[in-house]
Amino acid sequence: MEKQKEKMPLKQRKKAERGITLIALVITIIVLLILAGVTIATLTGDNGILTKAGDAKTSTEIGDEKEKVELSAVGALAKDNGGKIKRDYLNDELTSYIGTEGTDYSLSESVPFVVKYLDSGRSYVIDENGNVSEYVNIAEYVKIGDYVNYKPDDKDVDEYYDKFGETYSGYANGNIGQDDTLKWRVLNINSDGTIDLISDTPTYQKVYFQGAIGYNNGVYLLNDYCKTMYSNSSLGAEARSLNIEDIQDKMKVINEETGKKAYENYTSYSIGIEYGDTYSFSSNKLYPLQWKNDNGTTGESKQETITSYISESDARAQETASNLIVTQTYWKLLYSNMQTNFISADTRDATKSGSMYYELLCINNTSNSLYWLASRFVDVFDSNYPYFGLRSVSFGGVAGEHLFFSRGYADAYNSDSYVRPVVSIKSNIINIDVGYNETTGWSLK
Repeated sequence: MEKQKEKMPLKQRKKAERGITLIALVITIIVLLILAGVTIATLTGDNGILTKAGDAKTSTEIGDEKEKVELSAVGALAKDNGGKIKRDYLNDELTSYIGTEGTDYSLSESVPFVVKYLDSGRSYVIDENGNVSEYVNIAEYVKIGDYVNYKPDDKDVDEYYDKFGETYSGYANGNIGQDDTLKWRVLNINSDGTIDLISDTPTYQKVYFQGAIGYNNGVYLLNDYCKTMYSNSSLGAEARSLNIEDIQDKMKVINEETGKKAYENYTSYSIGIEYGDTYSFSSNKLYPLQWKNDNGTTGESKQETITSYISESDARAQETASNLIVTQTYWKLLYSNMQTNFISADTRDATKSGSMYYELLCINNTSNSLYWLASRFVDVFDSNYPYFGLRSVSFGGVAGEHLFFSRGYADAYNSDSYVRPVVSIKSNIINIDVGYNETTGWSLK
């Protein structure tokens, strides 16, 4: 080969050498580009050195932040003999480990406590027992109206709720069991780390209430039935009945000047007493005993105890010393009005954002579309006597069933409706890693 080169003319030999040099240069550049690509990927890729270094730094910071919160929780628990964490104690400990509240961290007001580092923006949740976990903004994943594969504690077919008897509800209902066909949807995503689920339809069995007895015990019975039949002890989930506040809280303001919602503009049917106003009766002054505890519009969904009555007359009293003064707490809106009076919801299907709360709370597409709300009311129906009863949803509108008249008798018919359970679960049991399934909804851990 060398001898052949020597025999080449000088001009031709230089041309050949130059060609070899260009090829080598191109190959060298290609190799360098490949090496550069490999180096960049090694440094910056998903598994690159820089990425791993950043992840390690973040992981270290999270570990340090979480450790300080855990130490604070331990210290707070040690100060309380009751074994439950208190905010004041927790805040003292957080100040020792982190810094100043409002400058270095923020702390929520109630259990479960949420501690947020204001510089990093990361948050941690502390339950009442002092357990610490990283905070996940569940609202980024779970949307209003989503289905959740929730199951209450199993009840045998012969395991009934036995308090819907005549001495408690005013009517001999018999035993009411669990409806195990219910499906569950997201109603509320709460700031305290819980999610409220509502049954997608009412229960399949009717419940009857009548008279002052039904008025006195109705709220307790509805809540207690739901708690007994639709809670799940292993998940720490507790059920209750839907109430009037669940609906009112989701209604939009229609008058910005007064701040009133549509139901607050309601006036009684005959004499025009406005919602929230009082009216005085000088005769026909009988009232159900529970009414004295209601405190107008603020107490009608509250009842912690139940009373057994021998007869209807034992469940009522006569206002003798003065006139019977009642607050108009009843309001009624038909389905056509209710449809347009709900606020928008953060939904998975954006086209349903304006109608989702109506769909969840005032469902009117099933045969079971008359159901109780665990809330009482007083209606100044006319100037002769007020009506006392329980709230209800009726075929897409909101109304109520009269149970007792103040002139001294129970309603002539037995008010019957179905039940809508609401259950509260901890948001951290939603399996967001698996994702939302359009058929079965969210699974639980």
